[in-house]
Amino acid sequence: DFLLSRASVSLARLRSVEAVEIMSTIIEHLVKGEILQLKLHPENEANRMFEYYIHKTYYKTGSLMANSCRAASLLGGASVPIQREAHEYGKRLGLAFQIVDDVLDFEG
Repeated sequence: DFLLSRASVSLARLRSVEAVEIMSTIIEHLVKGEILQLKLHPENEANRMFEYYIHKTYYKTGSLMANSCRAASLLGGASVPIQREAHEYGKRLGLAFQIVDDVLDFEG
């Protein structure tokens, strides 16, 4: 909580409403991801289970990376198309990171 509050103060000092909104979305998504992790996931259909896993993983990790990359590109003055590309890159990086981390937990 302390680190989150300090990060929020630092973010506010940037005076970028759009960056604050992006980072607020990350916090919202982290909470949604935790709730999804606590819920029962669909059973008996491998495709539905995998879709649920990816959906939850996006909220828990993918959104953090995606929106952080987007915010960095925004603050760096990148165009909107580049911001979208940065978001997509971060999303894929975050999902890949979490999938590898989860696999290592099973092998651990």
